[in-house]
Amino acid sequence: MSGREVEGATTPDDSGLDARDGRKRTSNGAGVRVTARRLARLARLDLDVLDEVRDQPEGLPASIAVLVGGLATLGAGGWAWWLFSGLGDARGVLLRSVVLGTAFGVALWLAWMLVAYAVLQHVAEAPRVDSMLRTAGFASASLVLGALMIVPPIAFAAGVLALAAWVQLTQEALQRATGASGSAVLLANLAGFAVWAAGMSILATADNQLAPGPFLAESIWEAVTGFDAARAIVGG
Repeated sequence: MSGREVEGATTPDDSGLDARDGRKRTSNGAGVRVTARRLARLARLDLDVLDEVRDQPEGLPASIAVLVGGLATLGAGGWAWWLFSGLGDARGVLLRSVVLGTAFGVALWLAWMLVAYAVLQHVAEAPRVDSMLRTAGFASASLVLGALMIVPPIAFAAGVLALAAWVQLTQEALQRATGASGSAVLLANLAGFAVWAAGMSILATADNQLAPGPFLAESIWEAVTGFDAARAIVGG
């Protein structure tokens, strides 16, 4: 063969790279399908899914993806309620509540897990960090209930329901990650959630709605009460 290479031909090294890329794409596709099936099972209240997630060392990215998706859905539901209620600055609220609110929600969830881990260390046997993050992250799938906030008459109730379901499913996840149950895990979970909720409440202000879902109602309340207070001062 001449020194000129045939167009489209691959060297042995190129073939090896192509094969590895193909296996990687196949593996990623299989991982997505497994995650989708597990989410469907979890929707049917098959909680054994949490055991499978706990025991799958490579499953952390999928669990974090579920966490981000759940928080984004909660944020989108709250934004839809804001939009359909005729409130202003829809684009700004979309950015602050959905995009930034999801990012802050993930950061504060890590604080939730840190607090829960610290409490468990003192009152029970602490779980493996990776197992805890995988199971608790996957439990965030319950936040999809926040999509029901798109219905204005039940928006706030739907948001609170999504958060309550999240706390309950996280409780189950922590129990399965630790092998413990009862008041010790409940204390750890509620202490962590209190940190998350307090952080979200601080971020939800009249001017900056940096929290998702039902926390938008706090922004509205602060705006209304601030206006009433200012009017009373001027009027007085």
